[in-house]
Amino acid sequence: MQKSKLLWLPFGIAAGLGIMAINNFIMEKDVVLEAIEPTHSVYTTQVQVQSIAPAVKGYGHVIAKNKWQGISEVNGKVIYKNERLQGGTFINEGVELLRLDPVSYKLNLTTAHANLDNINAEVENLDIEEQRLTRSYQVESKTLALEKKEYQRNIKLNKKGTISASSLEQQERIVYNTQLQLNDLKAQVNQLPARKKALQAQIAQAQSQIDQALLDLENTIITMPFNGRIIDVSAELRQFVSAGTSLILAHDVSTLEVEAKMPTSQLSRLIHSLKQDRDVLDNLNAVPDIAIANLTARITLRNSSSETHWQGKVTRILGEIDSRLGTAGLVVEVDFDFLEFIKRNDPNDSPIISGMFVEVTVNGQVQPQLTVPLAALHNNRLYLVDEDNRLQLQTVNVLFIRDQVAAIKADGLKVGQQVVLSDIIPVANGLKLAPTVWAEDKE
Repeated sequence: MQKSKLLWLPFGIAAGLGIMAINNFIMEKDVVLEAIEPTHSVYTTQVQVQSIAPAVKGYGHVIAKNKWQGISEVNGKVIYKNERLQGGTFINEGVELLRLDPVSYKLNLTTAHANLDNINAEVENLDIEEQRLTRSYQVESKTLALEKKEYQRNIKLNKKGTISASSLEQQERIVYNTQLQLNDLKAQVNQLPARKKALQAQIAQAQSQIDQALLDLENTIITMPFNGRIIDVSAELRQFVSAGTSLILAHDVSTLEVEAKMPTSQLSRLIHSLKQDRDVLDNLNAVPDIAIANLTARITLRNSSSETHWQGKVTRILGEIDSRLGTAGLVVEVDFDFLEFIKRNDPNDSPIISGMFVEVTVNGQVQPQLTVPLAALHNNRLYLVDEDNRLQLQTVNVLFIRDQVAAIKADGLKVGQQVVLSDIIPVANGLKLAPTVWAEDKE
């Protein structure tokens, strides 16, 4: 064993001498070995300016904007029910749905008319009485004047002794009685305006009773207030219903709304874009109204095999924020012509119906923004390529993202700067890069 080890000894000595010789040669020739710096091959694009609008996206259920609850305004038995009055059916405006027994209300109307006729007769009698009293007052006034003259003449005759004192007293009583009659007539005439007012009040009350009787009679017939869809029916034929009972629920299918829940951060960007529009700011009233911005919305229904889209308009923002989810409700209104939908007879088309769960996308105002492809963002940082093809890390503020394009803002960022699309691991400022323009940018 020791002999085999000794056999390798000359070879080891020779190898050591060889290494020493090479080292001496390098030192004599002053050869310098340099470390080779690694270069990262990356794809790049450029920072651009695009006219782009923020788009916010949310989800919500479709609801009818106009709902009608048919509530009975009178008591009565149901004597007619439209055979089409069933949940889910479409009924046109003005079609009679239910009719309650009108007999008692017709009787009330007849009684109210009779009461008014009686009061009008009293008014006519009062007019005749007014004429009589006025004429009587005029006659008694003349009579009193004559009796007073006669009384003055009798005073003179009594002083001369031509007539007796009893005759003078008799004439005085005649004047007194005539004055009393005249005062009584005057009091009756003075009462006429008050009596007329009382009768006028009775006429107004009687007319009100007639109007109420007519209204009650009209309310025995319940008709469809718009072209819509019956949702629920709770009335049956020959059923007695009380005033205030809910009988029918119907929805107007021509105008619907979606209360889409959207992140408050996205809504803030949308509203900020509106502030840049001078026309919107000029049209603001004392109370801000997002409807004046005329924002359009795209409503999308997705299923396993297809998508259906409708156009809508933003009408308002709901007043409360869901603090748990950090969302606010944006209300979008959409008009839908059901008849036109049926006429199109398109198997790929779909109606928009209450209860659908849909996606809502709202576009803000178009504004010029610095943009980069979404792939160029690395945790809210850009990988910039400087003049020496070195990596420079730049933190940016992402304003919004739309169609795989990010609108950004950062101090010192300029149009045309090269931005790295590729991932670099590990990443640090100053890394040497070998940039290649992305093929789509070349085109």
